[in-house]
Amino acid sequence: MEPSSRKTGPVASAPIWLLILTMGCGAVGLTIISPSLKSVAEEFDVDSATAQFLLSGYFIAIASSQLIYGPMSDRYGRRKPLLIGMGLYAMGGILGVYAASITTLIYARILQGLGAAATVSIVRAIINDSYDRTKGASVFATISAVMVIAPIFSFISGGLVDEMIGWKGTMVIIALAGGLSLVSNYFFLNETNLNPMGKIVPRLLISEYYELFSNRLFLAFVIASACSVGIFLCMIGFVPYEYSRQGLSPGEIGVWFAATPVGYMFGNFITRWMAQKWGLESMTLIGSIICFLSIGLLFLMTMGELQNPFLISFTGLVMGFSAGLVIPNATMGAIASAGRLAGSASGFTGALQMGFGVIGGSMIAAVGGYELFHLGLLIIILMAVLGVAASLMAKSIPLSETARS
Repeated sequence: MEPSSRKTGPVASAPIWLLILTMGCGAVGLTIISPSLKSVAEEFDVDSATAQFLLSGYFIAIASSQLIYGPMSDRYGRRKPLLIGMGLYAMGGILGVYAASITTLIYARILQGLGAAATVSIVRAIINDSYDRTKGASVFATISAVMVIAPIFSFISGGLVDEMIGWKGTMVIIALAGGLSLVSNYFFLNETNLNPMGKIVPRLLISEYYELFSNRLFLAFVIASACSVGIFLCMIGFVPYEYSRQGLSPGEIGVWFAATPVGYMFGNFITRWMAQKWGLESMTLIGSIICFLSIGLLFLMTMGELQNPFLISFTGLVMGFSAGLVIPNATMGAIASAGRLAGSASGFTGALQMGFGVIGGSMIAAVGGYELFHLGLLIIILMAVLGVAASLMAKSIPLSETARS
């Protein structure tokens, strides 16, 4: 068992139910509009490519603005930036309700993404403030399961809401969720960053990021986590095309693909159970190796033209399980290794995780992976190899190098 260097119990100011509620808000906003894209395109008389900006605008905003919220939470504390983010999120929902053009609706979605970024980066920093590194991974595993369940639930509910009252109903849900989280955090969340660093100075900010990038343990963990998240996002993007080529209907694709989030939740369960016994480095390495082996097996079966829906779904189950081991352990390992720069580390980690998803998806498209399944798998394998290498690096670095000051 790893030695603990921080508090082993939760602080009263960060109840887990509140962190789950807060992080769930951003996850709900990600997919709730997806079933309504066709309805929006028809109402505003735009093509599907333009309507897709409702997703990509949110995604880009939530990825990039984590780089801002992280340093803000180090400088001014966790509470104020989080409340600002929740306020922006709720305002984005209200703007979406009254949007009279596709341009206004896209701006509303960007505003929602800017607010949701606070939930992702700051909640992780709050966990780091409240627990030691291994207990923090266990807690984050519990909370991150919401990041899998909430988008699925919101996708389904978004379609039902659209059928009953129209797409603007999804904007009402976002506004209400943001308002509920804002009020809850205002009354129940006290400050967990007890040593805020004060005013942001650009020169000091650059030096702090240089300090992060000079931290080998941080880099190893953050790359391992980014590879796992990137693989997860890429598989969501291009695997359904292979299911379609095998003659499955959209409903059948959804059923087969459900194995991936099920695997992720099971991996989270193992993390909650074993992280404190095995340690973050070992859990991350085991998960990375399992991911590589599962994707490698699928590639070999594909080259032998032996792939079928069951095999692809089973690989998704194993890959999801590996992500449940890697993501919470590597994410909290990266943040914990940053010491006083935990907020900045959390923001950069989240941005890089989503960035790897975008880069990986672009590479798959560039090599024709959406049409030729084996070419897409090659990109996934490269990411898996990088993840294993980063995990081995994290395992080899003495814990004494971590910046706990």
